[in-house]
Amino acid sequence: MVTTEQAYYSRGFQKPVSDTHAWRTVENSAKYVVPVLQPDFHVLDVGSGPGTITIDFAKTYLPQGSIIGVEPTQELIDLANENKAKDPTGVLNVSFQLGSIYSLPFDDNTFDLVHAHQVVIHLQDPVKALRELERVTKPGGYVCVRDADLESSVAYPEKFEFLCRFYVSKGKSAVSTDTKAGRKLRARALEAGYVPENLKTTFSSWLMADDSLIKKLWAKGTVTRIKSGSEVVFADDPVKNKEINDEAARLWEEWLQDDSSVFTMVHYEIVYQKPI
Repeated sequence: MVTTEQAYYSRGFQKPVSDTHAWRTVENSAKYVVPVLQPDFHVLDVGSGPGTITIDFAKTYLPQGSIIGVEPTQELIDLANENKAKDPTGVLNVSFQLGSIYSLPFDDNTFDLVHAHQVVIHLQDPVKALRELERVTKPGGYVCVRDADLESSVAYPEKFEFLCRFYVSKGKSAVSTDTKAGRKLRARALEAGYVPENLKTTFSSWLMADDSLIKKLWAKGTVTRIKSGSEVVFADDPVKNKEINDEAARLWEEWLQDDSSVFTMVHYEIVYQKPI
């Protein structure tokens, strides 16, 4: 299923892409939400992808609450439901359904907390999306959004800086990915009508360095994604596109074998409390 609403699946669903999102949890990707999260909250996770963050919210942080994950792509809904079925805890307070971030299938003032992770970064109309997130949030509830700032990525040793440039190049070649989305997130929220006094901005990062398992998941998943043909940097030049993809895959494999290697990506976060 092809969706033109955001960049990731504008060319259709690609499992190697979604597989690189499956390592994400609340701990490594949404920890900034935890201070405002209550165990009985009714939560909406917009752009829930393979559902790993959504399921983690449900079983770890919402014992008396519930969460709904929304995606515009049926294949992702199916994948998230598969991951739910595989979860050994038998989590029941999570569900997944189709929906567009531009027109969410819920009434005004429905959820205690609305969450979107790495979604706004890929949208053609991020301000419209932020307004829609606020619409379905209850007065006094929270909108929590996190976006990467791809141009802030850092890799070391220096020969791996190519990998940072690769991320930026493929982002700029996508339908609507903004490689500076993180730093723009607060400004976009204000443009959407969020009240400055109710808006908290923070940042955090993904760091791949000491944890060999995380490094392996990241590098192997990224290489698989590249070799599957999912990454398009030069859409009008297949030869050049293959060359840059081959180089990126080679360097990720080399990066994984280098004990001194590090890779970090900065993310900006907003927590907005909707006025009562």
